Amino acid sequence: MRINIELGELQAFLAVAEKSSFKAAAESLFISQPALSRRIEKLELELKCQLFQRTTRRVALTDEGRQLQAHAQIVMEELRLAYQGLEARALARTGKVTVACVPSVAHHILPATLGRYRSVHEGVRVKIIDESAQTVLDSVLHGHADFGVNFLGSQEADLDFLPIRTEDYVVVVPEDHDLAPRRSVSWKSLLKQPLIAVSSSSGNRLLIDSAIARTGMRPSIGYEVNHVTGALSLVAAGLGAAVLPALAVQGPLQAGLKGVPLTDPTVSRTLGLIVHKGARLHPEAQSLADLLVQAIQAV
Repeated sequence: MRINIELGELQAFLAVAEKSSFKAAAESLFISQPALSRRIEKLELELKCQLFQRTTRRVALTDEGRQLQAHAQIVMEELRLAYQGLEARALARTGKVTVACVPSVAHHILPATLGRYRSVHEGVRVKIIDESAQTVLDSVLHGHADFGVNFLGSQEADLDFLPIRTEDYVVVVPEDHDLAPRRSVSWKSLLKQPLIAVSSSSGNRLLIDSAIARTGMRPSIGYEVNHVTGALSLVAAGLGAAVLPALAVQGPLQAGLKGVPLTDPTVSRTLGLIVHKGARLHPEAQSLADLLVQAIQAV
């Protein structure tokens, strides 16, 4: 059985039943009396029965009208409860924001951004997934994060990728290192140095290995770490040089280190904001995303 009744028609019917007046019902719904009458006529036509007895003095429910009223009141109450429940869930959900981002962003951009965010959204809990590029990608794809900042995702059909910043990779060395005074370092010169590499599962490593392959040389890797922060610590300890995105040597955490541009070839990555295709961020998440984009652009 196909039910072709609109919500507005039920609202009009219940208003007339309650007010016993088309005029009063129209005023309570903020519509004109002719518009209200059209809704009632359409409902009666669909139900194939008369719902009201109309006289010059009053409007009264027919037997069929009273039967419909009992059911319509239940329907409207259930809809009201459902709406309240969904609204409560939405409010609860907006009390938390989950952001996934690659470690270079999580450690060098996010802390100061969260400080500004907290001054406006004091009661919002923020969960941070600071993992590899692939994990960040998966977190957004599978709905574990509201949004992400990543250099992977532009080719994903299920994601929207908003480019934020393109940056080159640099060789990171202590400020007193032989390479530190140079304006640039070629890959062939670099590969004569002991290197600290990020894990082969890292998105950064894929770009670096591709560049090394073009030189026809084999690197001398002394240490391999999972995250950029680990590589920076080993560089600071004087254990070698590391090839990292320029963002990794921004900020006070990298005092005493220097990033020297790499050439022949130049390697770069584009950081972008990733969200699920067609998704609209709730206001708290959108606010954090906007602040993060602004901070990355300003570096």
